Amino acid sequence: MFTDMHNHFVYGVDDGCADQEAMLRLLTALEANSITELISTSHITPGQHHFPMEDYQAHFEEARELIQREGFHMQIHTGHEILYTDAAARYLREGKALTLAGSEYALIEFLPTEKYERLTEAAYKIRNAGYFPVFAHIERYACLSDIAKIEELRDRYGVRIQVNCSLFARKQGFLRKRWIKNVMKYGLIDYVSTDTHDMPGREPLMAQCYDVLMKDYGKETALALTHDNAQEFFE
Repeated sequence: MFTDMHNHFVYGVDDGCADQEAMLRLLTALEANSITELISTSHITPGQHHFPMEDYQAHFEEARELIQREGFHMQIHTGHEILYTDAAARYLREGKALTLAGSEYALIEFLPTEKYERLTEAAYKIRNAGYFPVFAHIERYACLSDIAKIEELRDRYGVRIQVNCSLFARKQGFLRKRWIKNVMKYGLIDYVSTDTHDMPGREPLMAQCYDVLMKDYGKETALALTHDNAQEFFE
């Protein structure tokens, strides 16, 4: 039913699952959340830290085997969550950083304190390299408290916007609630994803998130954010 295009279920390659047992525990939770399309987005920092690609591919295949063995109803796909660096566009062109499900879309993250000019630079360079940037969990970036900047990223630079399920599934303070109200009012969010890392602590909250979206914004919006919009990664 749902598509999760941002998570860290592949074990042993980043700060997500530590071992195969943890990966199975997390995949079980994702199955319980009715997630049928799952894109692995392990962290990569181009040009600064080595990413163990061979381990990633091997552990990804182990996940596929576990899914088949357990009879889960999900399809899994490769990808990366790319911390933006000066080498990010080059890594994408050279295939050293993976796009979302092999598509032309790349999941890009930033440090929470990054300046807005760095985000626009990233959008320009990723687009110029031939890819569509998807900015990860934008609720974390202080420079995007101004929704006019989110609008500019979308309209001028063609950026897709992802937020985490916890934004809706967990209680938020007054200022955050106002920000959510505005980004939803102006249709500035494209995808809601789990960004799940391990159980417990960073568990998936997709089912809870969907229920809140249904209640507050209606079925059409809830389905668009949790499933429909992300189908462009598989076309």
